[in-house]
Amino acid sequence: MLRFLCFIILVCSFSACQKGPVIDIPFRAYVTIPAGLNTGFSHHFVLGDIPGINREDLIDAQPSYVTLTVDYGENNLDFIQQAYYYAIDGTERQEMAYQTDLPITNAGTVQLYPSIVDMKDHITKEEFEMELKVIFRSIPITETRIIIDFGVQATLGE
Repeated sequence: MLRFLCFIILVCSFSACQKGPVIDIPFRAYVTIPAGLNTGFSHHFVLGDIPGINREDLIDAQPSYVTLTVDYGENNLDFIQQAYYYAIDGTERQEMAYQTDLPITNAGTVQLYPSIVDMKDHITKEEFEMELKVIFRSIPITETRIIIDFGVQATLGE
């Protein structure tokens, strides 16, 4: 009898799950870092007017990747020591991705570690804002434009 009861509970719990397919939703933003910013402070760049998506069937949306790539200016991103990427809504902000000790690699691309935060309410707006916070290890000597590619992994309902 106990086995039968456990089986019924197990079947009911799996049948209650109404999750559908999982899709990746990409976004792109740009930030221009002026030359000569100091290394002693954190610098915040607000990226506004990022177009959202119009999906009524989203159950949840988790950050899947954030990539910073040099578009023009500095040859690499070695002048950045720490980077944080936030979803902001008015005065409220949630960390989407971070990297606290960027290695010196002479590379023009850096991957940030995604955080665990639900982005559903944020990306389903008509337009939304993000914020890039950086702490420099050295002073950028030229104006540098950075492409920020980020994506969320969204679960759709059935």
